[in-house]
Amino acid sequence: MKRNIISVVVGLMSAVIVFLIAESINSSLHEAPQTLDYKDHEAVKAFYEHQPITLWVLVLVGWIIGSGLCGFLIKLISKNANKRSPIIAGGILTLSAVANFLSLPHPTWFIIVGLLIFIPSTLLGHALYRLKSNG
Repeated sequence: MKRNIISVVVGLMSAVIVFLIAESINSSLHEAPQTLDYKDHEAVKAFYEHQPITLWVLVLVGWIIGSGLCGFLIKLISKNANKRSPIIAGGILTLSAVANFLSLPHPTWFIIVGLLIFIPSTLLGHALYRLKSNG
C-alpha cells in the first residue's frame, strides 16, 4: 500500500514537471504582452481567443506526455499491475485541469479534449511498462 501511494505521488510530481516544461516552451513561443493585466478577465479572454492552435496543441501534448510518464512511473515504482493507481492519478490530473479551466479562458474543443486525455494517458503509460515475469 505504501509503495502504491509513493508511486502515485512521484508520478503526479513528474507529470507536473513535464507540464511546467511544456508551459515554459509555450510561453517562449507565444509570449503574452507585458502589459496584459491578468486581473482583467476581458483582456485575458481576448488574449487567449487570439492564440494560434499550436499553443493549445502544445499544452495537450505536454499533458499527454506528462500523464503517460506518470502512469509509467506508477507501475515502475509500485511493481503492481493493478490499474487503480493510474486511474486515481489520472482523475487527480483531470481535476487539476478543471481548476485550470475555471481560472483561465479556454476554447470549448480544448476543454473537451482536456477532460478526456488524462486517465487514458496514465493507463497507456502504465501499460507501456512491462513487468518482468518470474517464470
